[in-house]
Order: sequence, then C-alpha cells, then structure tokens
Amino acid sequence: MDDDTLLGMLQELEENSAHFVWGTLAQERRAAAKEYYRQPYGNEEEGWSSIVTSEVQDTVEWILPDLLDMFVSSDDAVVFEPTQEADAKGADQATDACNYVFYKQNNGFLTLYTAFKDALMFKNCAVHWRKETLRTNRKERLNGISPEMLALKLEETKGKIVAAEEVQQPLIDPLTGQPALDQLGQPMMQTLISALISKPTEKTVIKIEAFEPDNLLIQRDWTSPMLADCPYVARNMEVTLSDVHQMGHKDVTAEELAASVQPGVGESIEQRRSRRGLTNEINDPANQIEVDDESLTRGYLRIEWVLVDFDGDGIAERREIYRLDDKILSNEECDEVPIATGSPILVQHRWDGMSVAEIMSDLQMLKTELTRGVVNNAYASNNPRKLVLVDSHGAPQADVDDLLDGRPGVNIRVKQLNAVQMEPTSFVGNQMFPLLEYVDQMGEKRTGVSKQQQGLDPNALRPDRTAAEVMMTANAAKSRIKLIARILAETVVMPIFKGTLRLLTSGDMQPISFKLRGQFVELNPNEWTDGYDMTANVGLGTGDKDKQLAVLENIWQTQMALAPSPMGEMMVTPQQMFNTQAKMIALGGFKNVGDFLTDPGEAPLPKKPPQAPDPALQVAQIKAQSQQQIETVKLQASAQGKQAELAQQAELERMRMQMQAEVDVNRQQAEAEQHAFKVRLEAELEQLKAQYEDQRHQREMAFRQWTFEQEQAQARWKAELDAATKIEAANISSKSKLDNAATAAATGEIAAEVQQ
Repeated sequence: MDDDTLLGMLQELEENSAHFVWGTLAQERRAAAKEYYRQPYGNEEEGWSSIVTSEVQDTVEWILPDLLDMFVSSDDAVVFEPTQEADAKGADQATDACNYVFYKQNNGFLTLYTAFKDALMFKNCAVHWRKETLRTNRKERLNGISPEMLALKLEETKGKIVAAEEVQQPLIDPLTGQPALDQLGQPMMQTLISALISKPTEKTVIKIEAFEPDNLLIQRDWTSPMLADCPYVARNMEVTLSDVHQMGHKDVTAEELAASVQPGVGESIEQRRSRRGLTNEINDPANQIEVDDESLTRGYLRIEWVLVDFDGDGIAERREIYRLDDKILSNEECDEVPIATGSPILVQHRWDGMSVAEIMSDLQMLKTELTRGVVNNAYASNNPRKLVLVDSHGAPQADVDDLLDGRPGVNIRVKQLNAVQMEPTSFVGNQMFPLLEYVDQMGEKRTGVSKQQQGLDPNALRPDRTAAEVMMTANAAKSRIKLIARILAETVVMPIFKGTLRLLTSGDMQPISFKLRGQFVELNPNEWTDGYDMTANVGLGTGDKDKQLAVLENIWQTQMALAPSPMGEMMVTPQQMFNTQAKMIALGGFKNVGDFLTDPGEAPLPKKPPQAPDPALQVAQIKAQSQQQIETVKLQASAQGKQAELAQQAELERMRMQMQAEVDVNRQQAEAEQHAFKVRLEAELEQLKAQYEDQRHQREMAFRQWTFEQEQAQARWKAELDAATKIEAANISSKSKLDNAATAAATGEIAAEVQQ
C-alpha cells in the first residue's frame, strides 16, 4: 500500500468517526455543559423567573471527591502481580515505578480529576500516554580548571560559557606538592578559570495527559470502551510549529500546519465555548500564520492508530501514524493504542456510554420548571394583577402611570371609588415543596448522591436512628459511586498503568531514582517484563475505612495467632504481616510506611514450630505431667503451709521485739527529757536565788548607807545644837563681860568646833 492510498483511507475513517463525534455526541455534550454551568434553556419569559437549578453540577461535584479519594488515598492504586516466581521482585519494582511516574513525574491527581470530570459531564474521558524527549540546558559550575580543560569540557558537552572568571594561582609541583619556582627563585604562576557553563541535555520521560474527549475519534461501530483491538483510534492535537519540529518533523512549514484544521471545525468553536461556560466568546479566527514568529503558528496534528495491511503480507498490523490534514509525517508499526477512554455508566456493545449529567438532565429541567413556578407564584401573590374600571368609552377610571408603577406603597390616583381592585392569587408553594422533594429523591436513586452523604439530611441526626442504621444507609447510597469507580479503574486507570509499564520496558529508558518508604532507590526498567498481571486497589470507597481497619485488625490477629503455631510456616510470612500493617497505616492517612515499619522482604519467620509428636505418646506425657504436677502441687502446698506458719511466728516475734524496742526507746527518751528538765529547773532556781541575794545585798547596802547618812546628819545637828547652846550660854553669862579674854577664847573655841 502506498502513502496516497493510506492517506485516502485515513481521511475516510476520520470523516466517518468525526461525523458521529461532532454530530450526535457534540449535541449531547453541549447540552450537558449548558446544564452544568446553569445556562438558560431558551424558554425564559421577560418579567418572570429565569432561575436554573443545579442538579447536574451538584451531583458531579459531590461524586468527584469520593471518586478521587478512592484512587489517590493509596500509594498503590494499581499493583502488578508476577506470573512466575522469578518475576516477583520485578513486579514490585514495576508497581513502585509506575505509581511514581503517574503521581510524581506527572500530576496524577490532576489527570484523574480532569478525566473523571469529563466522564461525569461529557459521557467519555480521554487519556493519552506517550514518550517525550525533553531538551533542556543544564548549568554546571567548574572551579579552578585550566583553559585547556575548559575547552575540552566544552567540546565534549557541546556547552557554552555563561560566566567565567580568571584567577592567578601558584603552580604546584606534583612531585613535591610545593609551589614551583622559576630560575630566579620566584613562585611560578598559572591561570585558572572558574566558569559557569550551560550544556544541552536530553531526557526521555513518559507524559500522561487527559485531553478533551471531543478530540478523540473512534470507529463508530466499535462495541467496547477498551481500545486495544479497535481498528481506528485518533487524537486531534492542537500544536505549534515548534512542537512539530521538536517531535522530529523538521520539514513541516507554517503554511502546511495552518492549513491543517480540526475535523468538524464549525462545531468545535461552539463546543469549546459551551464547555467553558461561555456564551458570548468571540469566535476564534481560522488558523493563521504568526507574522512575528512562525514557530508559534498553530494547527491540528492527527495521531492515528489504525489496523491496516500496509506491508502487503495479508495480515493487518497496528500502525501509529502522524499526519496533518493531507500529509503523512510518519508511519511506524506499534504494539498498542496508548489511549484510554471510559464512561461512568457503560452501555453494552457501545464504546460511548452515559454520563451522570445525562441521567440528571431531565430532573434538572423538571425542577427548574417547578422552582420557576413557585417563584412566579410568589411574585403574583406579592404583586397581584389589578382590575381597572373603565367608562363606556373604554377610558380607565385610574391613572395608568400609577398602575404601571409596581413599587410597594405607591399611590394610585382614581376618578371613581373602587375603580381599582386586586385579582386574588393564592400561594401554592406549600403544595409544591413535596413535589420538589420527590424530584430530589429521584435524583438520589439514580446517582447514589444523597442528602445524608452531603451532610444535609437532618433525619440522620434523629435520636431514634442507630449508628449502624445510618452507616448502612450511607454505604448503600455509595454503591453506585463504587460501581463508577470500578468501571473507571478497569477502563481508564489500569490501561494507563499497563501502557506506562510497556513504555518503561521498551528498552530506551534511563534508570529511575526516587525516594521510596524513607529510602532512595534506583530502579532499572530494562530489567522488567511487561507481562505482569494487574490488580486495581480501588472501588472499596473511603467511606469504608473504619470497616477496612476492622477487617485488617482481624486479619492481623489471625496472623499473630498462626505465626507461632504449626501452621504458621505454611500460611503466614513476615512480608504478609508487613503488608497488613502497611495497609492499616495507609488507611490511617500516612503514606510513607517506611517511617514506621521496615519491610522484611523475603525473610522467614524467626522461629519454626517443632513437629507434632505421636498422639498416644503425647497423651501419656500429658497424664504423667499432670500426675507429677499434682504431687508437686501437694508438696508445694504442704511446704508452703509450714513456711507460712514459721514465717507468721517469726513475724510475730519480730513485731514483739520491734514494739519492745520502741517502748524502751520511748522510756529512755522520757527519762532523758525529765532529767534535762530537772537540771534546767535547778539551774533556773539557782539563778533566781543569786539574783535575789544580789538584790537583797544591794538593799542592805543602801539601807546601811542611808542609816549612816542619818547618823551623820543627826550627829551634825547635835553638834550644832550643842555649840549653839554653849554660845548662847556664854553669851548669857558674859553679857556684862564682853571684853573678857576668857569669854572670847571660849567663843573662838566653840566656833572652831562648829566649823569642824
């Protein structure tokens, strides 16, 4: 088959597939987008309610959290299982590496969020995985190298100098390790360079991306969402001329890329506008060549996977073809279709399923109409129509401008009494509320999203409802969400991981280094095979965490009971016990199990249980041991009785001696205290006696002093009296003899005595 024949066949297949995608599916997806963004239905009337309820949006947004948590809450959403014993280690490494590539190298959460939301809203999602060569400039700093070494480094790496600085340093003699000297004995200097160089590097990575389902074309009559055997699958990718050249197609011109438009381009603009919730976006112009920079020219690249007998051997082979609208860029044989698609509700024998938006569409329209009716009825009840009296000529008997003013409390000017009357309008909202509730119940039955799941059900808090009843109701409501998770796991997630493993083992991938369970590991994908079985650890639901923990706790108790038993070696291994604890830690919200437990690997149980003895011998041994134990117990009881009696007597004697010692000590203490009190009392008495004697002596001495002074005074008074008497006698006897010498002598003598 030549390229022209292949090109014609590809264009025909594309046209047939695009007719369905951009026809029937496009209309349904546009309607779902309008309902999700609550855009008007087109039947609104001016002056009446135009509210649009949000059943589609609420249901999609309430399913997403539980759906995503089932996949991203575990480190290993998908596990590879070996098909033979020799592949066990490789399967474990492949599991860790694929989960690392999906969640770390690619934004796995955002990929799943986009894909799942597309599926819930637009019937299908689309995820593409492929290899991509990243060309970057890596900067490296070189310190203290010679100009020759720098030039050699630049030649080897094809790098460029970003910045450089020359430094003069002494030349070191390699033999002595000392600075080399010239003929004059001066240190010899050399020029060294410290440079920052930029060198181009290439790294092959695996890119996983969720793209718009409108850009996925699948053969119309294909009957399964699994695309591995589909005859025709294509992705329309909007790219720039730079992207095409980076893919290796250097001969593509800007004119050729700009002419390659998307199939169904007339519908695609409206579809993109509705998908973004926009109603008045300016239409994008047709692809144009960028004047300033042709590398930014945009167009659509077809990546097609088709079954065709291109080599003419009579057997159709899978081929991967890159082409523009009318030009094939590459045509190579491949092993798989690296595209996954899925729907939340599968339709048997069709590749396109049903979306949650689709099953809630009529309920949103119904509830919108009912809600509008209630609001309009409230409008009419609060502002009823007015009946105006007219005369025989049809002229109103009230001011028309006043009647048209609907503001509350406005005065109406009338020409005649009772010219204006209000048409009675009863409020029927109370009768409509049960119907609105019934519509909500219909939505809960269809999707499993209930008020209790949203935390809006007041009946869940009633005292007459047990916790088990509430839990059973919640688990039953989530059964639909669990089914959606299982469908998406089988149709989307598992193909992604299987395709990722196939790319890793294709033979041209570099080793992968990352931190795993607290340790840095380096894995070589070239050592694995792509023939592992797969298990998806999803679909149980995060709402069952308590139940899962309870089951794992029972499993752990069983493992602990079996480990020391004779059956432990055959039924339990340390690796299985580690897996149980690791799963419990993961359910507790801790992803890095290595922070808490060390993986035992293939280590056996530490102790092997002994072989079971002969039953008859075992019975005899048990009887002998029992009899011996009975005799031993009797002897021990007798000995223990005697020992207890002796111990009791010894204890009593010890207590008596202890009490007697305490009495003696207390008596000695009392006697010592009494003697000390007596001595202290006698000393105080002696001190009082001495003080009394001293005071008595002082009083006696004072009395003697006073007596002496009195005697002296009395003697002095007596002497003075005697002297005065003598003088007076002498005066009397010698009145006539005043000049008598004897009298004068006597008077002088008496005066001398008085003075003494």
